[in-house]
Amino acid sequence: MCRITLLLMMTLTALPLNAGNPLPGNQSELIDIWGSVLYCRAIYEEPDIRGRIYEGDRDSCNEAHRSLGMHALESWPEEEVQTVFDHAQHKSAVIRYNTRSTQEAVAACRELCRAYND
Repeated sequence: MCRITLLLMMTLTALPLNAGNPLPGNQSELIDIWGSVLYCRAIYEEPDIRGRIYEGDRDSCNEAHRSLGMHALESWPEEEVQTVFDHAQHKSAVIRYNTRSTQEAVAACRELCRAYND
């Protein structure tokens, strides 16, 4: 496995991925997870990926995004949630910049989104 692929897999799968994951307890963890989910949602819309994934994968990522957002709103004041979301978007952009092959990220994204889809 090439070094870039390994780095990507470690970035997306370093988070706990068991069913029934507890939602993030602090903002830093939420930024990491939410940023990864935002990245996954974005690559699922790319033309070369869009036709190769199941609609359920897209739905799973959208649900994970919704779940993380609701958790954030229940846990912190709205102003802090906006800041966390902004940082998560930045994290997503960093992941995107460092990813050489979005094709290789699809499996990791599938697992990540399912883990946070309640």
